[in-house]
Amino acid sequence: MRAIPPAHAAGVGACGVIWRILLAFFLVLNGTQIKAQKDLFSERNGHILRSESQVPLQDVLVVAWPCAQTTTTDRFGFYQIECSEGIDSITCTALHHETLTILPGIGDHLDIWLKPLEVQLNLVAIESLRSPEAEAQRLSGFDLMQALDRTPGLQSLDLGDAMMQPVVRGLVGSRVAFLEDGVPQQGGRWGADHGVLADPDLYGSMEWVPGGGHLWMGPESVGGGLRLTSPKPSETLGTETAFGASFRFGDQRFKSHVLHAVTKDSRFWYLGVSGSAFGNQNIPQASFRYIGRSYALTDQLLPNTSGRSMHGTAGFERSVSKGGKIEASMRVSDVVQGLFPGIVGVPRQGDLDAPSQTYRSGIPQQHATRTQLTGQWKSATNVLGKSQSLKASVAWNQRLELAPPHAHGWGPEPDSDLSLSLKEWTGFLESTSRGPHGTWGMQLEGLAVATAGWEFLLPSHCRLRWSILGEKSIGRHKLGIRADLVGAEQVGHEEPLYDAVGAIVGSDRRASAMRRLIPGGMASWLVNLGPVMAAWTGTASVTAYTRAPSNYELGAHGVHHGTFRFEQGNAALPSEKSVEARFQARSLASKAGWNWNVKAFSALHRDFIALGPSGTFAPISHAGQVYTFESVNAFRTGLEASVQVTKGVWLASADGSLLGQWDVETGLGLPFTTPAQLHTVIGRNLNQNHHLTVSCRAIADATLTARNEAPTEGALLWGLGWSLARRVGTWSINLHNASNTAWLDHTSAYRALGLVAQGRWMQLSFTTSVKQSKKNK
Repeated sequence: MRAIPPAHAAGVGACGVIWRILLAFFLVLNGTQIKAQKDLFSERNGHILRSESQVPLQDVLVVAWPCAQTTTTDRFGFYQIECSEGIDSITCTALHHETLTILPGIGDHLDIWLKPLEVQLNLVAIESLRSPEAEAQRLSGFDLMQALDRTPGLQSLDLGDAMMQPVVRGLVGSRVAFLEDGVPQQGGRWGADHGVLADPDLYGSMEWVPGGGHLWMGPESVGGGLRLTSPKPSETLGTETAFGASFRFGDQRFKSHVLHAVTKDSRFWYLGVSGSAFGNQNIPQASFRYIGRSYALTDQLLPNTSGRSMHGTAGFERSVSKGGKIEASMRVSDVVQGLFPGIVGVPRQGDLDAPSQTYRSGIPQQHATRTQLTGQWKSATNVLGKSQSLKASVAWNQRLELAPPHAHGWGPEPDSDLSLSLKEWTGFLESTSRGPHGTWGMQLEGLAVATAGWEFLLPSHCRLRWSILGEKSIGRHKLGIRADLVGAEQVGHEEPLYDAVGAIVGSDRRASAMRRLIPGGMASWLVNLGPVMAAWTGTASVTAYTRAPSNYELGAHGVHHGTFRFEQGNAALPSEKSVEARFQARSLASKAGWNWNVKAFSALHRDFIALGPSGTFAPISHAGQVYTFESVNAFRTGLEASVQVTKGVWLASADGSLLGQWDVETGLGLPFTTPAQLHTVIGRNLNQNHHLTVSCRAIADATLTARNEAPTEGALLWGLGWSLARRVGTWSINLHNASNTAWLDHTSAYRALGLVAQGRWMQLSFTTSVKQSKKNK
């Protein structure tokens, strides 16, 4: 590993006798009195950072000479000091860093880099996992879906075992950014039923970012987003292998994963695979009604919802000449999952009575595949604290939906099972230049989609975004700005129009060719809060941002099986314009054994794109009313809070959220508004290795509904957990919905069929991590 360069300052360094002689010679030649410079600059301010990593250093002792005034840096590394007779030098002293004395030079702002004492250790440089967003918070847990459900402001949308679709502050799909190593995931994000193909067990860390208008997450992050980061090098040289396996009684799901990583002097690589097989989903329900018909469910199972998933990842990181670094990664996923027969057309009782085959499914069925390649180059930080990076990524996604052929309206039945095919190619390019006080960069994001199949829903289309963005830190404040230019294009599509006897009588135009160029952007201001002598810290921010309509909102025209509706886009939709204010605070570490966290936001949206019922009915008998995308003015506000208390062997926590979303003109709610929730946990350490928990998730009645949207009743979902930590690994048992309560998930489209969420299940898990360290040479 290369040694970290010596400390540098933005002014003139006084690192030796030579600099002092040269400075004295310069002053003599110019006849300049030192006192004149002192009188001009009697106050200095700036930041003190750790060399190379740019991490701010807190509690650094700063001494100004000759007056010997002292101060310390805050948690952002900022200091400000004054001498009435002027400042001729500054001394900085920090724990585990070399003491440095410098001459300020010209200007009243001075940034200083300190050199850590441990630079001679032969370790791989560890990159900070902190998100670019100051409001980001870490997600943890063996199961991401459970982690989402117990995190205030988040919820998982149940699409089966193999797909991820987070609900962030009541928003879902293309309004929620999902990033892997900073690369936005675009494939299939437009539908609530089209989740991201990813396995959280094959990543190094997960974070969620609340709210909209974030600089580096792109214009899609209206509700917020999730960041998943690849594994990073270990602090010690050697290998680490993580393994996990679980079996879930209820839907008979079996899942396992293995992730192997090797850390060497100047390089790091990893390889991981995971797979799962799951049976039909179990629900505490014996019958349901749809379009006035009653259906019975055999054995309280949703037939044909079984399937399997496979995921793989590989990557490496290597140091290059002049202290730079290159990284590359590859991810592949393949998922086959059956669809409940009622999701396509009108179900028949015979389909629901069909004998279930564990881990196997027939049609209707979806098959989703993706492959993604990502590469990144980072330069070393130079003497002025500046660095550059370049990131590029390409991906291919394919989603096939197979269904029994059936005619939509009059006309012949299709001659194949392929109801919908989506082939998506995506690309992403990002160039950044970082400095001690800010960053600027450019992003280029592209999407090309080819559609096919007899169930027309969306025409073939393409989309391109170009953005210029930058941010600057000024003390506790951070300012951000981004300019976007979005190009959207789609092809036309038409089908033969049949009469009652099957004769062609004309043409049914389902989509018209369209091309639009949509400007947009964002501007934000954030201030870091950390009052002196206070036991808390936080942030407050205000942001204004726009979001261009998605191609689905512009051009959809057909039956969307995931929502059981006929949905129609509008090519004339304007961009959404929003202003949002956010606040969050958390307690600092305390010996009292308790901590808290609170977040709040309010947002005004002009031309918010919402899906609502129209006055017309679909030409397909089972599709009902046509739902159209329309622009409304909306107001959204919410509050999320958490508290945790530890007393001896006992642990108690409570996490709650409250959300309101309204159409300003009608006073009605926005579709699928998440009801208020409270998740409480009481745990006890039985001894050093055993831990027992009892949890309760309380969900309030969902009464804030949109037009033609029915309310849902609340529920209490009890859970139990037990874990045993041994040297070989950790065993755990988790019981979900212990009372087998039947409840309708208000954010799930399945409630349109009157189908309740998954019932009781118990999961047995084992996880372990094997490390082999190598001694440094």
